[in-house]
Amino acid sequence: MRWLVAPLTLLALAGAMGCGEEKTVPDGQIVQALKLEPDSDNPVYAIGGDAFCEVDQDLLNNETEVGEAKSEPRLEGLVITDQDQSVGVQAVPPFDPSCERSARKALDNLGDE
Repeated sequence: MRWLVAPLTLLALAGAMGCGEEKTVPDGQIVQALKLEPDSDNPVYAIGGDAFCEVDQDLLNNETEVGEAKSEPRLEGLVITDQDQSVGVQAVPPFDPSCERSARKALDNLGDE
């Protein structure tokens, strides 16, 4: 019976170490990092106030939300994330490609804080 206890103990410890809590980034940090400005008429933010750089007000605060958004067929190509895909935003077309580059960079920097 002892030969079974040791492997089971190791498995339990390994499982406990791998079950860390998911990091969630507050909306305020994303808003600040991307310099998002709310639109008074629509449920969107504009990056730096640019109407061609709008993102949905439903910000993606963690890996689960990013994964769910990326799996939505209607959002294909519109989800912008950091390189770890742990935080992001949903672009609203038409969306200027230069805004995507700056948004990715800002999201990457957000993860470094």
